Amino acid sequence: MTAQNELCAATQSLAQHLRSYEVQKFPLESEDSVLTSTLKQFSTYLDDISSVQQVLAQQFSETMMYPLNKFLQADIEEISTMNQMFQSATNDHEQSLAKYMKQPMKKDDKSRVEVNEELQGNRKKFHQTTLHYYSALNALQYKRKCFLLEPVMGYLHAQRACFQMGQDIVLRSDLEDFLGDIGSSVQSVHSDLAKETQRTVELIDSIEKQSQHMYHAEPPVDMPFIPPNTNLTQKAGYLFCRGKQVLLSTKWDRMYFFTQGGNLMSQTKEEFAGSLVMDLNEEGVVVESCVADDRRHTFQLIS
Repeated sequence: MTAQNELCAATQSLAQHLRSYEVQKFPLESEDSVLTSTLKQFSTYLDDISSVQQVLAQQFSETMMYPLNKFLQADIEEISTMNQMFQSATNDHEQSLAKYMKQPMKKDDKSRVEVNEELQGNRKKFHQTTLHYYSALNALQYKRKCFLLEPVMGYLHAQRACFQMGQDIVLRSDLEDFLGDIGSSVQSVHSDLAKETQRTVELIDSIEKQSQHMYHAEPPVDMPFIPPNTNLTQKAGYLFCRGKQVLLSTKWDRMYFFTQGGNLMSQTKEEFAGSLVMDLNEEGVVVESCVADDRRHTFQLIS
């Protein structure tokens, strides 16, 4: 019963999780996503399956657990109680009989009469208790067969009813069409994914080959010379910019520079937009190498 109830609760929880996908916000997914509507439809079918599992759990409780608990809690406890009463009546009868057999050979003795009446009452009690106890034991032999058969029979009846209900739910034409459409869509997504993966692998290989010279700060002498592309209309990258002198040292900060519409722009990691550094189209703007803080590859812009 516990396992069946947990299965029902797990199916309900799965349906709820599928419905809650709608409230999840994904930056690259539109609000009218096909995936959201598909998961909603799946959750509806899972609710139907959960209802069948819930009915099965209820039938297990009524047709299997009820007769089982009735036998264990009612019949077995009744026999245990009657056994205690039988043992008590047996002890009382044995004590009364032993007490009577110890009486002396006197006629019309008042004590003997009282003991005789006591023996008569306990013998009658023992006899009645024994009759009811043995009768209950005989009945228990028949109940023992029902105890084993009724729960199993109830289990099979519940399973048959569950399978019949499940068949009516899962063999519907609309569900079959839905699963067929989703299966085709999934296969199409797998095919597109395989093609996209192949294109991505080829693109990565191409980029890696073209970027070999960019991995070195200074290309090795055996690396083929790649002339710079002077036809670019835009250029971007990181440079170290010399800041103000602090005491005896000068601070160099790594900043992102890019060209935009003939302007040289810069942007730090903390900034959300670029800042104008210089208008490169201005007359007299030149770039020349310089010596600064004994660093290599330094240059300056002069306007």
